Amino acid sequence: MKQNQTVKHVQQQFISELVTIASAALLLTLITFHTLQFIFVPSAHGMVQKLDASKTETGAKSYQYSDIISTRGHFDYHSTGQLIQGHNITDYAYSDDFTNNSINKVFNKFTCPLGKEIAIYIHGAWTDDRSANEQFNRTAMSLMSNNYTIPLFGFSWDSNTPIDKDGWATAKNIAEMNGPKLAQFVVDFKNKCKDTDIRFIAHSLGAEVVNSTLASLSSNQQWNDKSRLNITSVHLLGAAIDRSSVAGNATFGKAIDKLVGDFYNLRNSEDNMLEYVYKYVEEGDALGLLGISHSMPLPKNYFEREVNSEMPPIQDVDGNSKLDCFDFFVILPGDNHCGYIGARGLSPFDNIPRNDGAIDIVVQDWSMQ
Repeated sequence: MKQNQTVKHVQQQFISELVTIASAALLLTLITFHTLQFIFVPSAHGMVQKLDASKTETGAKSYQYSDIISTRGHFDYHSTGQLIQGHNITDYAYSDDFTNNSINKVFNKFTCPLGKEIAIYIHGAWTDDRSANEQFNRTAMSLMSNNYTIPLFGFSWDSNTPIDKDGWATAKNIAEMNGPKLAQFVVDFKNKCKDTDIRFIAHSLGAEVVNSTLASLSSNQQWNDKSRLNITSVHLLGAAIDRSSVAGNATFGKAIDKLVGDFYNLRNSEDNMLEYVYKYVEEGDALGLLGISHSMPLPKNYFEREVNSEMPPIQDVDGNSKLDCFDFFVILPGDNHCGYIGARGLSPFDNIPRNDGAIDIVVQDWSMQ
């Protein structure tokens, strides 16, 4: 045990020294980029006007990010990650008026969209409630900047575990246990809105939630009895899961083949969080960094694309005036693990996206289906 503690201490000391050296060597470059981040960076489709939340002639919102599927408070995220008493493996809370805090557990109050299409955004690890809501909003802005006004549902889960190796393990466990909950929402929603397509967008460890969700749906007899039901598309953004997990002969890969129309892995070989933090805690490479292992069989509907060029080196993509998500190492395109869904403008232009990240690729894929 003492030997293991010594090895761990040496590893931690080495990492600390490495970060110090790297920070000193890159200081001048970082100062330059820190200055440039305050200059407006237009989106890939030009300047975007401030989002208009007014209603269309049909009475529907022109965009929507307030629908929340929440399992916050269902898990002991400070320690074990186990379910808290009073909750079960499939319960969830849903609200279409989150701003008024009127979250109701409902199965019969879904409003089926006129466009017969929704997207569900699933955030990753170390994301509290406020940060999750900011990501939902930023994703909606980036979708609208690409002229795609699909109703966006946010899936908010207890991922704000301690930021250390044990906290990562707890977040992984909670992500997996959220699969049956999201699967239950999907079943309930499709029972009410049978003709509505459902799309998943999952960032980082949100990929594990998708993995578990598809596994739950695959074993759900009610879902399987309705052979026409499937998930129209899945997009993983910077997926923080093992490279082999989506192989055609793995459980996840089989579920992809069975349940998903088109499955897209948008990977990024410059992603600092995956390249350093994930590799350290998992002792292996992430699917979102290098893609599926070349020796592995592919699901027939699996597509992969490198998207590092879609994300310019912008610090503080959420506009909170703090350096998050390895922002202090953002030097090259793709460095920022939090930039996949775009970058919001700095106050007072925080409702104008400076960049749409890889969301334009997502929209292109949707439009081709």
